[in-house]
Amino acid sequence: MPASRSANEQIRAGDALRRLVDLASHRSGAVFAIMNAAAVTLPQVLLLHRVVEAGSASFSDLAADSNASAAAMSQMIDRLVQQGLLRRAEDPLDRRRKAIAATTRAHAFLRKLAAARSADYQLGLAPLSRELRAQLASALERAAGEIENAREQRRGAVKKKEDAR
Repeated sequence: MPASRSANEQIRAGDALRRLVDLASHRSGAVFAIMNAAAVTLPQVLLLHRVVEAGSASFSDLAADSNASAAAMSQMIDRLVQQGLLRRAEDPLDRRRKAIAATTRAHAFLRKLAAARSADYQLGLAPLSRELRAQLASALERAAGEIENAREQRRGAVKKKEDAR
């Protein structure tokens, strides 16, 4: 397949997904209500997801993977620590390093947010026929699975490089 055709298909898929999400998301306002009640911003939610995905991370790891300045990242982490959503602890492998991890409260918050997002998407997709919803669910599950597999392979390759050092 020519590269331009592949690029056009990526653009088409990206645009179609954006349109679908725009049409199907934020139907009830529950996601924003949960975030407001917890006094958590979208950048903080994204940071929480990154910490949960990593299991534990150093400040430098989080700052390196962020568009935020070091000062902004530090303030964001401090605020989430004060709210009981993140904790800092001495890294058992390197006592000079502080490991940042999500608390059980953060995990509960993110689960509540995910449930509200799913409920909003269900509301947004309600006008679709039952058949199309089933086809969409199958296609999205396959797509999510492929993306998850690609991420796992990338993580494995990075870990292999780090272990070789």
